[in-house]
Amino acid sequence: MNRRLALGVVCVAALAAGCSNLGLGDLDCTPPERGFSSRNILTVQAVPTARYTPCIDEVRLGWGDIVWNVRKGEAQLDILGAFSPFLTVTVTPSCDTTGADEVPSGRTDIARFENVTARRAEIHITIVPTGEQPAAEAHRLVLQLGSLKLDDRPTRITIDESDLSAAVRVEQALSAGHFVWIIDELDADEGTVEMRSRDRAVAGSRMSPGEALDRIEDHVPEVSYRGYWYFVFDGGCITYEFKASGTVAETIEEDAEDALDFYPAYRLREIAEGAGYQLVEEG
Repeated sequence: MNRRLALGVVCVAALAAGCSNLGLGDLDCTPPERGFSSRNILTVQAVPTARYTPCIDEVRLGWGDIVWNVRKGEAQLDILGAFSPFLTVTVTPSCDTTGADEVPSGRTDIARFENVTARRAEIHITIVPTGEQPAAEAHRLVLQLGSLKLDDRPTRITIDESDLSAAVRVEQALSAGHFVWIIDELDADEGTVEMRSRDRAVAGSRMSPGEALDRIEDHVPEVSYRGYWYFVFDGGCITYEFKASGTVAETIEEDAEDALDFYPAYRLREIAEGAGYQLVEEG
C-alpha cells in the first residue's frame, strides 16, 4: 500500500482554499494519540512549521455556526452569532504583536500578548466627596442604595477618599470607565450630586441620586470586547480576533479560555512520521 495515499485526501501537495461548517469533533482537541480527523490534519498541513494549531473543545451558549477555512499558510475558525463572526481564530507562521502587552500564558513554550478594548458588564460608580460632610453623605448614600442593578447589570458604588485632589480623583475614575458622583458641601446639604462621565449626555449637576441613576440607565454603554490575543510559539502564532458585543461579550473572555485550546501539531507530525506517512510533500 502506498503510504502517502493511505491518508486519503489529507496528503496533498498544495492546499486549495476550503470552507465548511464544523460539527463538534471535526476540529476538537482530542490528543492525536487517540485519533484525529481529516480537518485536524489539514489544519496542521496549512502551517507546517507551527508547533500548535487551534482546536475547540465545546460550543458555548450563544455561539452559532463555526466556519472553518484552510489554505496554504493559514487556517482559520470563524465563530458566528447572528450570522457575523464575533471571534476569529487564525494560525499563521508569524504575527505582528506591535502595540500589544505581554501577559502570562501559563505555558513555558507559548508567549501571550493582548491588545483589547473592553466595556464590562459591571457598572461602576465612584463617589468623590470634597470634604468631611460630603464624605459622611457619601457613606450614607452607599448604605441607602445597598445592592443595586441597573439595566439588569450589577452596579458597584465605591467612595474615593484618598488624599489626592478631587480633580485627580475624578480623572482617574473617568479613565477607568466609571461614572462619577461629586459631592460638595451644598450637595451634602441638599442631598444632590454632580455627575460626570465620558459621555457628556450623562453629565449634570444638583441631581438627586435617583435622577442620576435613571440617567445612567438611559445611557449605559453596551457590553463589548474587541481586540486581539496573540499566542506566539515555535514556528507559528495563533491569533484570536474579538468583535463581541451584547450578551456574548459578557462571558467571551472565559468562554475563549475554556472552550478553545492548542492542538499539538508537532505530536501529529511525529506520529505520522513514525508510521511512515508524510503530511507535507517535499518540493
